[in-house]
Amino acid sequence: MILATAALAACGSDEKEEAVEQVEEEQIDLTEEVEQFRAFAIEQMEPFVADLELLVRYVKEGKLEEAQKLYPLVHMYYERLQPMKASFAELDATIDSSIEEGKEDEATGFAKLEYGLFNEKTTTGYEVVVEELFTNVQQLSMEVESVHLDGQQLVNDAVSMLDRVATTQLTDEETSYAFSHIYDVKANTEAVEEIVKIFMSRADTQKAANVTEKLAVLNDTIAYYEVGKEDYVNYSYFTSKQKEELIAAVSDVRDALKEMNSSLK
Repeated sequence: MILATAALAACGSDEKEEAVEQVEEEQIDLTEEVEQFRAFAIEQMEPFVADLELLVRYVKEGKLEEAQKLYPLVHMYYERLQPMKASFAELDATIDSSIEEGKEDEATGFAKLEYGLFNEKTTTGYEVVVEELFTNVQQLSMEVESVHLDGQQLVNDAVSMLDRVATTQLTDEETSYAFSHIYDVKANTEAVEEIVKIFMSRADTQKAANVTEKLAVLNDTIAYYEVGKEDYVNYSYFTSKQKEELIAAVSDVRDALKEMNSSLK
């Protein structure tokens, strides 16, 4: 009995060791790809800070129309960084907090500024908000260069980003904050295009090609609503059918990207 027990224990130990070795073998080294996406993020930061500085000036000078026009374009820079936002979660909470109807005073950063510019239609009282936003984005600009990024989390969070857009952002019945949705979707799409370009060589060829095809459809859908250079129709004006078409296009990219990510090697 003692010998049998010892044999079983040894067998169990061997199985655990094999399981650990298998997990280690399944770990994929995506360091090079991660650094490529970091480079993409760093490229966003200089124009992001410069355009945000101009937005700060418009708000301080009380130039409402100019601030309204520039706001969604500035916010697009931030939306392109969404696949990596888990790496700067604390800053994200202050730069672009969520906003709830009736609790607008609790919002910060872009969400708070958006409410002032488009719901209250004023710059008055939002000078401090935009100054704090600028300070936090400057801090983000420094952190992006060295913040830890995990390759698997990066690609998975890109899928989560699209899922959030399709199931929450574009389906929200509250349209008072919806004017910039199409701008955000365009920026998110550009981020996914970068993810696919960087990681496709590590994925199944057919699955990567499928994401590319779905992205083309999504881009065509978005382009239909472009009314000028980097200017889009207010999402709150979309018909139910138009919203369904956009949501379907985003969902298709999400599903295809999830499949591509599962084949990374």
